[in-house]
Amino acid sequence: MAATRLKDEPRTVDRSAGDLRFLWGALALTTLLRLEGLLWPLKPDESGFLLVSRQWDATSDSLYGALFVDRPPILIGLFRLCDVVGGPYAPRVASGLLGLLFVYSAYRIGLLLGGTSSARWTTAAAVALAGQPDLELWAGKSESLGMPLVLASCWLSLEALTATRRNAAYALAAGLTGALAVGMKQNLGGGAVFGIVLLAVALGTHQLDRSRGLRLGSAAAAGFLVPVAGVVAWAAASGVELHVLWDTLYGFRGDAFEVITSSSADAPLSRLASLGVLFTTSGLAFLLVWFACCFATVRRSQAAAAAATAAMLLVDSVGLLLGGSYWTPYLTALLPGAVIAVALVVGQPSGRAPRGMRIVTGVAVASTVITTIGWTAGHLLGRTAPDAHYVGTAVGAAAAPGDTIVVLYGRADIVLASGLDPVYEHLWSLPARTLDPELDGLRALLASNQAPTWVVEWNPVNSWEIDRDGRLQALLEQEYDVAAEVCGAQVLLRRGEARDALPSVDCDRAWR
Repeated sequence: MAATRLKDEPRTVDRSAGDLRFLWGALALTTLLRLEGLLWPLKPDESGFLLVSRQWDATSDSLYGALFVDRPPILIGLFRLCDVVGGPYAPRVASGLLGLLFVYSAYRIGLLLGGTSSARWTTAAAVALAGQPDLELWAGKSESLGMPLVLASCWLSLEALTATRRNAAYALAAGLTGALAVGMKQNLGGGAVFGIVLLAVALGTHQLDRSRGLRLGSAAAAGFLVPVAGVVAWAAASGVELHVLWDTLYGFRGDAFEVITSSSADAPLSRLASLGVLFTTSGLAFLLVWFACCFATVRRSQAAAAAATAAMLLVDSVGLLLGGSYWTPYLTALLPGAVIAVALVVGQPSGRAPRGMRIVTGVAVASTVITTIGWTAGHLLGRTAPDAHYVGTAVGAAAAPGDTIVVLYGRADIVLASGLDPVYEHLWSLPARTLDPELDGLRALLASNQAPTWVVEWNPVNSWEIDRDGRLQALLEQEYDVAAEVCGAQVLLRRGEARDALPSVDCDRAWR
């Protein structure tokens, strides 16, 4: 069967000088919006991934060695590579480069689904959504590294469906980028969902014949399997048991969900409310609602792409809700679907639906501009300050060579800022609550000759009622003295150790 186009647009339309200027302008604006990341030190996730990558020493029963994290080896490997090549902030550079890929993918998707005008509006939506500072895509996190790969996978799937040549190569690349997205965070499987549904509907509507569909599907599957096979081969070569790999990446999530649902819902519900506010003020909610309202119209002209987008949004929404923690960066999983939704609606023949989506996209752009100005001004004027970073640097200033640290119950940015080695395997609170729920491991560490020199009570000792019997509190009182209080956190020094006093800290100053 001859290759078909999604729209009757010439495939060279994006080569005009005006279109190229627009695209370069969008990429430049995306880069400019990422510069706000210079106003904040490394976040907890970034710091934790970096610390894990630096001490990575896999064993048969531990994916990463002395420190635990429930993230794929591809992500930790990327952090290790970036750190070696460019230092601790290099993952943010990688995130910025992938942000450019996100915008370019949006532009190409707009061209494929609606032509030049659609491409411009789709690109505008991509720049606006990815530029929302509260989504923290300026940071080098799982979401900011993986989400652009999801959209790139969707773009390449569409190219594979419409290309007159090299369509198998596009399919292979679509599968590869989709798997790499999962390699950044396990739930970022939207690219794979999009590609599978796109192919299935294209076959069902006879846009593809069986032989071509089999060729594309096989190529995409082969691309997806390359990173998967690579991780499995690395685990086998490193002596890691395959069940340990599975339990770390997926089994842990089920146990963690039980911990979240059995604990007080006050904090998660509060974050869910904040997430809902950001979902609305960013314009994301309006884009998705408008797509839902126009879905019947869109489906008539773009059946495969519409069905694939709806399936991806559904899967990503369910994944977000089942995550349980409701941190605002989780919204980024919905961005690829929202961007494709804009392309589908605006790419329709002139009428009420395209005009409405353009208005909604304009609202998203305005929201990002206003939020970015406010966010940047707040940081430059010192209205917000990185307290955790200041706590860590204060401890590091008073520490002696060879000192070690534990933060209750995990703030890896404090550990990284201190420059001290962590000796407790859990750098995040959820793994500590899930894998050391009675704090047996932590108490054993504190009572041993490997006990940390410093303990920082960033969270109260009995947070989540994890120390209901008070045994940890009693052990801390027995083995440690209060050295100082810094930015509201108690800093404890192991009894019998003599260190310089912690420096005074202005916890309200902006980070430079």
